[in-house]
Amino acid sequence: MSTLRLSNAARSRRGCVVIGVLFPVVAYFLQSGSALRVPVPHGLLRLALILLPLLAGLGLGAQLRRERDTRRKTEHRLLEFLATAGHELRTPLTAISGYIQLAQMGGLADVEKFDLAISRMADEARRMSALLDELALLAKIGLGQPLRREPVNLARLCREVVADARACSPHHPIRLTILPGNHSVIGDRDRLYQAVANLLANVRHHTPHGTRTAVGLGTEEGYRVIEVIDDGPGVPVELRGSAFERFVHGRQATAAHVPDDAAGGGNGLGLSVVAAIVTAHGGKVTLDSTYRGAWFRIRLPA
Repeated sequence: MSTLRLSNAARSRRGCVVIGVLFPVVAYFLQSGSALRVPVPHGLLRLALILLPLLAGLGLGAQLRRERDTRRKTEHRLLEFLATAGHELRTPLTAISGYIQLAQMGGLADVEKFDLAISRMADEARRMSALLDELALLAKIGLGQPLRREPVNLARLCREVVADARACSPHHPIRLTILPGNHSVIGDRDRLYQAVANLLANVRHHTPHGTRTAVGLGTEEGYRVIEVIDDGPGVPVELRGSAFERFVHGRQATAAHVPDDAAGGGNGLGLSVVAAIVTAHGGKVTLDSTYRGAWFRIRLPA
């Protein structure tokens, strides 16, 4: 808010400066007839003296109205974001609370039921932790806080991400292709790892077992390019335009294709985190909607 006030004050000062400069010029014309010795009607110059402040005021007023509308839209998006974040956090908290109440009523006396309840509560706690971590990262990037800048070997990074993803979900085979050449960039290694890992997690959460994924790394027109392509059901048409926005869920549309243990595993932030990380590195992530499955491309400045 303070930034906006300073911005408005600066624009007001600029408007006063412009009027302050134009007034003497017009007054000079009024007194001398014309600086170019061309007769100028005094009535026209007087009219200009009257209209100048009016026009300047109208221009400043229009600018202030645009800024007010922009601020209102930003506040509306923030309220929506907070409401959705609260809903996403409420879901695991409700599950944990339910298991606690069940235990208090003696419904977990059986060892097997107790172990299952503890496992489910641990899963929900991890889900909340991941959600909070990603919210904190989005806030950090949104506030313009700098990421680490160090040499990153993308070839090694991709090998590590793929190895971890294979261990996490053996039912989703992954093929890695690294083209010859230099694959280093300057950036935050941990965040770049997270971006690629989120794309593979997206496959795991929204495609059935047996879905094949191809991860490729190469260089194109001065950019390092990482591709993640799967042959699953693809991103639903209605979600393709908003896939990288926060809290966009694809689980409802893909539930018929995904096993019970994987459905709903995402929190709706994965792809928005990818976009935020890549953008913070001066790159761009895209979704190719013409491919049968999902085809994501990350382009990073070499």
